[in-house]
Amino acid sequence: MSTHFMQWLASASLATSLASIAVLLLRRPMRAWAGASIAYLLWACVPLALLATLLPRGSAPAVVAVMDWQAAVAAPVQQAREVLPGWSGWLLPLWAAGALAWALLMGWQQWRFRRGLGGLRRRGDGTWQAARPSPALPAVAGLLRPRILLPGDFEARYSAQEQVVVLEHERQHLCRGDLQANAVAALLRCLFWFNPLLAIAWRCFRHDQELACDAAVLARHPQHRRDYGQAMLKAHMAALVSPLGCHWQVRHPLRERIELLARPLPSRLRARAAAGLVAFLALGGGYAAWAMQPPAAAAPAQAALAGRQARDPVALEAAPPRYPEEAARAHINGEVVLLLDVDATGAVTAVEVERAQPAGVFEEASLAAARQWRFRPAMLDGQPAAARLRLPISFRSDLDEGEEGGQ
Repeated sequence: MSTHFMQWLASASLATSLASIAVLLLRRPMRAWAGASIAYLLWACVPLALLATLLPRGSAPAVVAVMDWQAAVAAPVQQAREVLPGWSGWLLPLWAAGALAWALLMGWQQWRFRRGLGGLRRRGDGTWQAARPSPALPAVAGLLRPRILLPGDFEARYSAQEQVVVLEHERQHLCRGDLQANAVAALLRCLFWFNPLLAIAWRCFRHDQELACDAAVLARHPQHRRDYGQAMLKAHMAALVSPLGCHWQVRHPLRERIELLARPLPSRLRARAAAGLVAFLALGGGYAAWAMQPPAAAAPAQAALAGRQARDPVALEAAPPRYPEEAARAHINGEVVLLLDVDATGAVTAVEVERAQPAGVFEEASLAAARQWRFRPAMLDGQPAAARLRLPISFRSDLDEGEEGGQ
């Protein structure tokens, strides 16, 4: 289970990294062409790529599995796993420790931010105001109970018109679901804490989020561009911030936000065309991430090995034959009977096909696998001896899980 999880984690990290690189390359050209709101939508490609890695790849032709050989194959494999711990044996605890550390760090930052606000009182307009001036405010915080938080000197710091656009900015964060987007981004940071590319993507994502919110406010209040710029200049740079919240001014490049105020809004036709392009890129990226996953082995495609007398050689290393791809797709069943010559050391010295049904389908895969097998040699009068082993291999594409075949 842990091995499968770590394999998925590596695959998901690659998918999200490629999606992040694509967004980082496209965000500025998209912003210049279609506006900040459309550029911000590009970041949906990253979680969609992650979700795509969770979808089943489909039932491609599967590698056949050894059903039963009097436990001769399964037992040595289990012993090897117990003696030689897999790479996931130490990698999984390391990843878990890093993910937990990141989660605790974000929890501590959230607690420090809330403690720094002091007491809060509810205002008549539904917002909450801190008891003292706070450089981290205005802001929106609270995933389960979202609140607009204002500093204690809100009325003294901003003029009446500036208060209108500041409150509109925070309301836009709520309407656009930015708190939920931040929660998803925080989850990705915890899952992929080892990936430095996602740390860069996190900062750019938060920056694009603020630019998109600025653009939404200007679209609703185009006559207040000057008031909006003055409100930005009056904001304080905050050190105590909420990792899940949306802050009016933290470390976002103020110059770029001010320059945005002077740009004309994109036409509605261009915005719609760009939104369609973003949707195409997101779906295409998700499909690419899904297609990168290895095909899931079709569980019904299995093979069974049987037929061994008490004094016959016992399999020690027996990698199962591969189910031919065309036969698996066509759900062709069959059986191959092999004759194996095993010497006194347990090595296969010769192998031939005694019978195959249907002919020309499964022989090559069976011979290729059998030549790699090793056995505990047969015993004759207490001494290792060469022997010939007759071994039927049953290929069943319609074999249900838990059902034994080739008896």
